[in-house]
Amino acid sequence: MYDLKSIKDPKFLKNMSIKEMKALCSDIREFLIDNISKTGGHLGSNLGIVELSVALLYVFDQPNDKIIFDVGHQMYTYKILTGRASGFENLRQFNGLNGFADYDESAYDVWESGHSSTSISALAGFIIAKQNGEDINDCVAVIGDSSVANGEAFEALNFIATIDKNNPIIILNDNKMGISKTVGATAKIFNLMRKSCVYHGIKKVLQIILPKFITGWFHQVKRGVKATIQHENIFEDLGLDYYGPYDGNNLREVIRVLERAKESKKPCVVHVYTKKGKGYLFAENDTEGKFHGVGPFDKETGKPLKKYEEDEFSYSEFVASSINDVEVNKHVVCVTPAMIVGSRLKHLQNEHPNAIFDVGIAEEHAASMCAALALNNQKPFLFVYSTFAQRAYDQILNDISRRKLPVTICIDRAGLVSGDGSTHQGIYDVAMFTSMPHMIVCQGKTLKESKALLKYISQINYPSVIRFPKANEFALGDNVEINDMSWEVVKESDKNVIITYGTSVMRILKLVNDNNLDVCVVNARFINPIDEAYLHTLKNKHVLVYEEVVENGSLGSLISQYSMKNDLNIKLSHVAIPQGAYIPFGDVNNIRKIFRLDDDNLLKEIKELCD
Repeated sequence: MYDLKSIKDPKFLKNMSIKEMKALCSDIREFLIDNISKTGGHLGSNLGIVELSVALLYVFDQPNDKIIFDVGHQMYTYKILTGRASGFENLRQFNGLNGFADYDESAYDVWESGHSSTSISALAGFIIAKQNGEDINDCVAVIGDSSVANGEAFEALNFIATIDKNNPIIILNDNKMGISKTVGATAKIFNLMRKSCVYHGIKKVLQIILPKFITGWFHQVKRGVKATIQHENIFEDLGLDYYGPYDGNNLREVIRVLERAKESKKPCVVHVYTKKGKGYLFAENDTEGKFHGVGPFDKETGKPLKKYEEDEFSYSEFVASSINDVEVNKHVVCVTPAMIVGSRLKHLQNEHPNAIFDVGIAEEHAASMCAALALNNQKPFLFVYSTFAQRAYDQILNDISRRKLPVTICIDRAGLVSGDGSTHQGIYDVAMFTSMPHMIVCQGKTLKESKALLKYISQINYPSVIRFPKANEFALGDNVEINDMSWEVVKESDKNVIITYGTSVMRILKLVNDNNLDVCVVNARFINPIDEAYLHTLKNKHVLVYEEVVENGSLGSLISQYSMKNDLNIKLSHVAIPQGAYIPFGDVNNIRKIFRLDDDNLLKEIKELCD
């Protein structure tokens, strides 16, 4: 096996034969499976892109050539080949290897994202910088078939086709999967393009038997040839040169087409089809996205090491299943932007296939679609991760909240998130949603309270947000009833007050009880609107507000503003994430320590409040 940890940079590839590089690909797959089984991470996408990554670094020459990865979750082979194999022991862990691109980690990482569909826009920026004299040679963007269907990607394609005298290269890594199976009309088009065997076969034969200058001529007239064989090619219709489709797991073939694209004189798309999960049977056979992003698992069985106990659920799973208990007089419609698996909607989809719509990676479209559903006497539930909801700010603001439309937005991965780094933290949504008119924002302290909140807000005619974390919990205790938007006092005291919400309520309650502290603990399960009546009872009191979101626009900010406007003279201490904070990769406990949100520092704050 090749000593992958000895790799310093990709220059060694230039001296390798195809046979040697194929063996290297096998070693990389074995390395990825072994390491990801221990740490967790993005498995399926990285196993599928091994040959393509090797070919890219063989054909192109960094640092002057720029390789831009969309999202960056499929960069593991690239990281190995650019000298970072030793970091995989601490992948996605505190002070460990970033699971996405990272400017600070390596000069080879030229574009940070974490969110999809930005790579072609970035490619355009690099090309224009090159035209303006920057020391840049060839520029390549690698984007998946799910990501290319996003609106930003189409906007960028529309622009990049107009660039003259340069050859931006777009690699379409087509594996028929996003997290799970790719949906929508573009998926059907790509399927037709993959099946155009007649044209593809003719082209391969001609490339073998004819001289290069003739096959070059053939490429120039291929649109006429394809018109009778392959009727749908959105890239050529946009004015881009198109190569493909090619087997992206055939190293020799990929190298050949990349070398040809490198010689192109105009913007081009290289369409390769790859096998997501290649080399690991469980991942290859996965059609639901279970092996897209994984926790530690048993290599021999493919089963996760984490086992749920009886009555233990993830918040995602519990909230999704609670839709069945929602009592509304309108037709329930669930919408999600490519989050069927992540938001645990698969079971619901199986039960109600005509009531759940996966719209693909299209958060803006999902939000506006929900607004139109609400206008037409439907009851829409929009399931979206906190970090991805940011992409639909304008649509939620103008299409939903401005007109007070009763759309229920289920915000998954709210608050701090383990293992996902700065781009995937759910710490901005409170500020985002509380800035919008009519918007109700709530979060339950337990699974049962989350279910009760979902039931309550689905019955009122307001745009509403229910937040829930990436966490597991036991569904213990009696069912909860919520009939108004008041706050809940979970521990009585006539002295000082702690206000918080979500799972922080139970954490703080335990700290207070374990240390016999005489302090009132309040569950602000409705973050917006605030409980004005209760705040008036706190006049002249000392109050500590604890929350795991950015401080500006937070509950603490709302309380402070209300106190000042109403002369309540509340002496407020606020523990939150500083504005502009950079959240590193790591588990939630380590992240809390960085920002003094951990139990030790929180206990100090509570004791100071009591003094």
